[in-house]
Amino acid sequence: MRTLLVAAALALTAGSALPAAAVTTQGGRASIAPGDENCSVTVVFGSYAMGIDQQSFQKVERYLKRRAPAVRYTATSWGREGEKTVCVTTRSAKSARRVFNDIRNLLPQWSQRGPVELRSNQGQAYQTRNPAERPRRG
Repeated sequence: MRTLLVAAALALTAGSALPAAAVTTQGGRASIAPGDENCSVTVVFGSYAMGIDQQSFQKVERYLKRRAPAVRYTATSWGREGEKTVCVTTRSAKSARRVFNDIRNLLPQWSQRGPVELRSNQGQAYQTRNPAERPRRG
């Protein structure tokens, strides 16, 4: 009986292996980042059930195209509403810090369409906030 339970547990474990785009939780917030371990800077564009912040995505993409060939990037779609993860690769840690700070300055504090999460492999992190979280005046 014990052998049967062990075999069943192994079969279930093997069948539930995480896909390449694994879901992780950081600070109580879920994020999806395929290939995150190889990215100098990662930008995750999420959705509040109405698509991503397309304007911010276009700003980030234009910035990265201008920085080529010193900076390379890939954009991976993973959701039904246009959600994307942008993986940026730089040549040095100094360049990664600069790219992180430049992208951070392109992003709004409050995102109407969906959350945007920015992080570097050096531990820097930023996330736009949901307008519903804004403190009420008066």
